[in-house]
Amino acid sequence: MNSNALYYVQPRLESISSRLLSVSGDPDHPDLVFEETVFYPEGGGQPCDLGTIGGIPVLSVSEQGKEVVHRLSAPLPPGTVPGTELRLCLDGKRRRDHTEQHSGQHLLSATLLRLFEAPTRSFHLGPERSTIDIACEGLGEDDQEAVETAVNEAIAEDYGIVIHVCPPEDIASFNLRRVPPAGEAVYRVVEIDGLDFTPCCGTHVGSTAELRLLLILGTEKYKGLLRVHFVVGERAVRLARESALAARQAGRILGCEARDAGAESLRQAERLKAALAGRKALLREWAKEKAGVALAPGRVPPWEEACLRGTVPGAVGPFVCLVLPEKDAEAALEVAKALAEGGKAALVASGRDRTVTAMAPGPVAGSAAGLGSLLGPACGQFGGNGGGGKGFFRATFPSMAAMGEFLGFLAKNLQN
Repeated sequence: MNSNALYYVQPRLESISSRLLSVSGDPDHPDLVFEETVFYPEGGGQPCDLGTIGGIPVLSVSEQGKEVVHRLSAPLPPGTVPGTELRLCLDGKRRRDHTEQHSGQHLLSATLLRLFEAPTRSFHLGPERSTIDIACEGLGEDDQEAVETAVNEAIAEDYGIVIHVCPPEDIASFNLRRVPPAGEAVYRVVEIDGLDFTPCCGTHVGSTAELRLLLILGTEKYKGLLRVHFVVGERAVRLARESALAARQAGRILGCEARDAGAESLRQAERLKAALAGRKALLREWAKEKAGVALAPGRVPPWEEACLRGTVPGAVGPFVCLVLPEKDAEAALEVAKALAEGGKAALVASGRDRTVTAMAPGPVAGSAAGLGSLLGPACGQFGGNGGGGKGFFRATFPSMAAMGEFLGFLAKNLQN
């Protein structure tokens, strides 16, 4: 443990003036060592502190041997040499957040071990949520709720968090949750008032009440372990506030109480799913009727429906083109499918979406010449964006005029 580490001695201290001991590394991003520092170096699953030194933003802080090394984002001012006093100011909000997450992790890990005999194997403190990987087959919703409840009860009971610093020969006197690292000259044990004893190099709050709230966000299998996602402290309070606001807004839209918004949204989703399935079935029936009319023997279709009748290399029978002025691209696709099922190469335009869909029946789709190679080159000439393969082609145009010009071009050239 570094003797100049004020983040251990005075964890709430955010700014000091300290004497510069050494400068090394890249002059554009120099590495600085100070007589004392408030900056916590990355380690133990906790990211490093950030802030400024002499007004220059800090890029990273790392522990190298017995020294805490601060890397700056820009060169030092001229004349800044060892012996110079500089002001070290850390990002206090970031430090407090990391401290809450780390202490919350200790409490969560101790609770999981006590309730489910699930030891923690690793901890990662992320920018939005934290995770621990535990040796456990799985935790159901009821299990997660039980853990969350137990942790928040411990938070409400305001257990003190005490730091013990001891030599190696005294470490055995603590009922440690995990085995301490070997070879340390001094051990630092974090105690949650009899609930948990863990060797740790991170920063911690003074009591569980400072954590305010912990929320488990879910679990997933990860490399043979179970990964538990959680937030605690200000992160959890902010998420709870945002979730409550979202529930109120959803309740107003759905016409129910906020607490019932989840169940009501599921019910409405099922109704929507059924309605969409019904719409899809009706659309298919309508498309079959539309295709049947277009394919009726001896029928001469009106111009607004049939732009051309020609032949496509490898096709059997005429190439049928239909324009659907008031329909969307989904309707055009279903009509194209129905025409292809009727044995005709289809070209169907959606007036609403300015989209042209082409589809070929089996013999054409399996031939050497495909719709993509036939229609693709012409598509770009008129601003169309799309593509396809042997049996399918789709393109969207910037305007109705551009789509009309594309269809007119095809009418002339496919006839030839």
